[in-house]
Amino acid sequence: MPYPQFDRSKLILRPLAERENDLDLSVILPLDAELPDLDNADIRTLAERIVAAKRAGAAVILSMGAHVIRAGVSRMIIDLMERGDLTHVAMNGAGPIHDFELALIGGTT
Repeated sequence: MPYPQFDRSKLILRPLAERENDLDLSVILPLDAELPDLDNADIRTLAERIVAAKRAGAAVILSMGAHVIRAGVSRMIIDLMERGDLTHVAMNGAGPIHDFELALIGGTT
């Protein structure tokens, strides 16, 4: 074997409840949160394209990394999905883990 095999016997498993989390549910922004003024042409263009796609009956796919969840905007994403403004959401592996942990234990790393 060209590489040594990982020795799982050296792992120390602890209950999730014992873990110290970096973030808790307080980071999740309410839908009516006052957001900073984002005077950004790219964001305006994105919003216009989402509206145009919705009017045309096209799919609107949000592909994102885990920091979107960690930034506390989950409720905004859910709201966009419920309104039909987003038709699909794709995340890397850490995104669903953070989302699940926040839902399960109210915290994540």
